[in-house]
Amino acid sequence: MQQFTVKKIAGPIEGGAAVFLGNEHKTFVIFVGWYEATAIIKEINKQTTLRPLTHDLLNNILLGFDIELKEVIISKILDNTFCATLALEQKILDQEGHWTGQSHLVHIDSRASDCIVLALKHNKPIWVTKDVYEKVEDVPDFPAEGKDKPWEGTDIGETEFHLPDDSSDPEIPPAE
Repeated sequence: MQQFTVKKIAGPIEGGAAVFLGNEHKTFVIFVGWYEATAIIKEINKQTTLRPLTHDLLNNILLGFDIELKEVIISKILDNTFCATLALEQKILDQEGHWTGQSHLVHIDSRASDCIVLALKHNKPIWVTKDVYEKVEDVPDFPAEGKDKPWEGTDIGETEFHLPDDSSDPEIPPAE
């Protein structure tokens, strides 16, 4: 497996946004929905909301049960859809609440976009399996301005991504 990071988010495009994952060897694109892209941007920009969004809720559940996110793995591509796995660990405690040295490790099938949000939230690695790595197309140079590509956009630090006017949600923070 190889480790990747979020390099860029571009959009909106029809139905969502393009998330560029890259490392020193390859960069590839995963297309995600509007809300998923907004959640990823929220984590990149360290934005918070008045009330917990779905990813915040899941994070609160993990914290409440003392479950640690170990890593996320972009594990396979099925019918042009990226599948991912959350690797979670819960330490086993004795009757006095002390760690026994044992733990439960669980792998949960997930959407790639959800895994990316949680990896950013926990500052954990995003791994890509060899099978996925070999299947994805390398897009080493982000499209130059003026090119007609659906993933044109700006770098993460300058990402401007807004939901369409007809689907605004007061719980989603505006992009800065």
